[in-house]
Amino acid sequence: MLKSLEIKGCLKLKTLDLGGTPNLESLHIEECSSLVKLLAPIGGLKKLTNLKAKGFLRFTNLYIEESYGSLPSLDLHGKLIDTCPLHPDDNFPKFQFDCTYREDLPSLIGNVEKLISVGSSCACTDLVSFFGSNCGLQHLGYLTLQGDIPEAPKDLGSLQCLERFTFRSTSIKHLPDSILFLKHLKSLLLLDCELLEKLPEDLGRLECLERLILKRCLVLRDIPNSICRLKSLKYLSLEDSIRVEKLPEELGRLECLEELDIQGTSIKNLPPSISLLGGLKIVRSEEGTTRTTTTGGCCMVLYRIFSSWHEWILLHCNNNRM
Repeated sequence: MLKSLEIKGCLKLKTLDLGGTPNLESLHIEECSSLVKLLAPIGGLKKLTNLKAKGFLRFTNLYIEESYGSLPSLDLHGKLIDTCPLHPDDNFPKFQFDCTYREDLPSLIGNVEKLISVGSSCACTDLVSFFGSNCGLQHLGYLTLQGDIPEAPKDLGSLQCLERFTFRSTSIKHLPDSILFLKHLKSLLLLDCELLEKLPEDLGRLECLERLILKRCLVLRDIPNSICRLKSLKYLSLEDSIRVEKLPEELGRLECLEELDIQGTSIKNLPPSISLLGGLKIVRSEEGTTRTTTTGGCCMVLYRIFSSWHEWILLHCNNNRM
């Protein structure tokens, strides 16, 4: 009854079939440069709780680790490489990934076997197919993509349990509209997306979103008005997104907003409706330093009095003209 397997320095090993190891709990593979296929039938590794594999095809490193009491998480760090080990003369773009997957193991949903299968694809397999396979993982709650990744997965919407999506890429220009189908998404972090030109216009459909962080999105100019429909939003950061000059006029509709970080942006004036948000913490840059202020509860009253007085003046003037 094999429970632990460690393979190191087997330079001639090309295929490893794990179908006959249903009791395997730990697997370590290292320095097997000829390994091109790792076979793991769905349901065949129900007891596996630890896997470390270095240097085979799509994954530079593959770590499968146990976590307790949380949804499965997947971290992928992409790197553009010059040569595919299987197709050295191929001209297609070639990517390898460091992959870390965490789940409350042993897995009963087949994600471990799927990842092993994905890792057995060659480095020049197109990213659409690669990400499509990853978006087929069951019950994935947290996804992090970073490194040399030119685009976000088009099938993001199929990750119905996703609660946090973190994307760090200097190449991405657009987000796929499929992200709007992530009905349980609570955190969206776009970090160092320097070429990101715009956000989905209907971003307000992410009704469970609590944290929206757009950090160092250097080309981004406009924040869609639809974010004013994010009724659960508590934290909004545009830190160092230098070309953003204004916020949506109805930002005051975000009743749950607790903190707004606009340091390093080109925002000089806040929309008047923000006065409705008593107790809002605002972080901004002034004269080379970071300054934090908090809106007072009285601002709501003053704003409403001013609005009512302005409406009364207009009505009074109109009546005098009649």
